[in-house]
Amino acid sequence: MKMKFLKLTFAIATLAILGTACKKEAVQPDNKLALQNATAVIAVDSTEAGVVTNSSTSPTSWTAVGYDLLNNVVASSGNQVNFDSNFNGNITIAGTNSLGYYDSPSVTNVTGITLTAVSSVTLGAISTLGSNTATVVGWYNYDRVNRTITPVAQRYAVVGNGSTIAGSTRLYVVQLDGVTTSGTYNTTVNFHIKRLK
Repeated sequence: MKMKFLKLTFAIATLAILGTACKKEAVQPDNKLALQNATAVIAVDSTEAGVVTNSSTSPTSWTAVGYDLLNNVVASSGNQVNFDSNFNGNITIAGTNSLGYYDSPSVTNVTGITLTAVSSVTLGAISTLGSNTATVVGWYNYDRVNRTITPVAQRYAVVGNGSTIAGSTRLYVVQLDGVTTSGTYNTTVNFHIKRLK
């Protein structure tokens, strides 16, 4: 009798252990995967790095790449600017936004630009900042011999969603860091965005 009781107790304990070990847990979502597809809004007074890559079939046929400065992503809708033309190095206004530029007398990095510093910038007088020449204000110098683009030091694109600095509820300053090429017509445009409003 004792033996039957021990066998029965052992059988029940074994079943309980197996039942617990085989119990399926609810699958928890992998938060890392969710973050890969999320966009983060750039906070006011924060600076983020941005990048645009593109390819072309010739040096004169670059497809415009839209960019959403608020969310710091390439975008075909909701974008405030397009990177276009010469190796996609030009920044051109999109939609109803306005573009201006600011030449800082001393600030060499966009993180140091303030709303007060750009308060007198005229928005809307230009629609594109591209190659800097003797007659056109641009944000890069283009070396036609070596086909290289060098950013104009201390020149910043200013983008607002209004026609004035004061009237804009969203305001960004963009610093061109560099435009590099690889292969025949592959380009990478690196820049930094600071949100002022």
